Amino acid sequence: MPKPLNVLMIEDAEDDELLLTRALKKNGYEPKVERVQTAREMTRALENSPWDIILCDYHMPAFSGIEAIDLLKNTGLDIPLIMVSGAIGEETALDCIHRGASDYIMKGNLTRLGMAVKRGLEEKAFRDHHRQDEEALRRSEEKYRTILESIGDGYYETDLAGSFTFFNDALQRIWGYPKEELLGLNNRQYMDGETAKMLYQAHNRTYKTGIPGKLMDYEIIRKDGGRIAIQQSFTLLKDSLGNTIGFRGVVRDITHLKALEQEREETLGKLRQTLESTVHAMAVAVESRDPYTAGHQRRVTELAYAIAATMGLEPNRINGLRMASMIHDLGKISIPTEILTKPTKLTKIEFEIVKTHAEAGYEILKDIAFPWPIARIVWEHHEKIDGSGYPRHLKGDDLLTESKILTVADVVEAMASHRPYRPSLGLQDALEEITRNRGILYDADAVAACLTLFEEKRFSFAI
Repeated sequence: MPKPLNVLMIEDAEDDELLLTRALKKNGYEPKVERVQTAREMTRALENSPWDIILCDYHMPAFSGIEAIDLLKNTGLDIPLIMVSGAIGEETALDCIHRGASDYIMKGNLTRLGMAVKRGLEEKAFRDHHRQDEEALRRSEEKYRTILESIGDGYYETDLAGSFTFFNDALQRIWGYPKEELLGLNNRQYMDGETAKMLYQAHNRTYKTGIPGKLMDYEIIRKDGGRIAIQQSFTLLKDSLGNTIGFRGVVRDITHLKALEQEREETLGKLRQTLESTVHAMAVAVESRDPYTAGHQRRVTELAYAIAATMGLEPNRINGLRMASMIHDLGKISIPTEILTKPTKLTKIEFEIVKTHAEAGYEILKDIAFPWPIARIVWEHHEKIDGSGYPRHLKGDDLLTESKILTVADVVEAMASHRPYRPSLGLQDALEEITRNRGILYDADAVAACLTLFEEKRFSFAI
């Protein structure tokens, strides 16, 4: 099938137009031709229609081939222009090529016309593709640059030695250096030696493993000498062949967040101190009503804490258990003093009254917003894992681990200490009690930890 071809022919001879048109058809084209003879006509034709190729005579009465080349160049249009002439020297032809013509053909030998047109069209297609690639690259770079400059975080690229090779405006603002000073600045120049060593080790791991470095916090020294905290993540920077040539990363100024975190920690510290003081006051209030059991809650707290630590309970849960242990008998405030201090054995009714202290303690504590389940631990500290305890007869997994630990500690301390209605039963009897009922009444892990403390670690109650 003939290939359609829009041809602008700058030619003063109608016979030569027909000759060129016939030659194009012989070479497989279906030319649509417009012939012009002057600069004005050529300008109008270029404005009104798209053209695939321009065939231009070198010698015309009112217009020359050189003028046609210059006119086309001034329009900025990329259209292959082939000079066609009946009499043109090689030097003149080469001058036309240098000025912008894609080729030249002698009218007496049009056998090269088809090849010249084909090459001109292919070169034009190549240039179009190249321009499209460049435009796509430009848009991509512009988008990349816009993203980098619009984000609040700093973006950077360094060489393998850690010197900046590229960065966005945000990073420059964070570092506080002029661009010309920041470019090429090495990390050892804006941090202390210890931080530089830590950063080198982190980047070296990434270089060897390819695993990105994530969320590192450290301090940098700004241009003005001030120190700020930043958070950084980074990965490898590679060239088009996949060779590692440096690192790229993102940094964020977290100085304000660090200050808030410090303020929060100080506030929490004060709240913890207040909480401990409040809990201690509650413990003192309980023991002031029952001088015979003074120190009981403190000693139970020591043992419960040690058992929990031996069992490997999480530090936060251990702290909650410690708080609950300090006030586990808080409900005894509701028990008449004469029952608490009765020097003889309690009657059944009196013992039932004493047993209400677990629930009474829960009722006092349940509406206080502790960061741990203090009220529940107090409520459950007399439960047994077989359901024989009180006040709710809970079993096994229904009980908190902290409650099971407190139960063991409470039993051991109570049996080993003097009571108004009986002398001390002794530590050995207490340990035999929990050993005999290990896994029956008392949690097996808590008992094992308690026995380890006394038998291997020589635990003893503070006087």
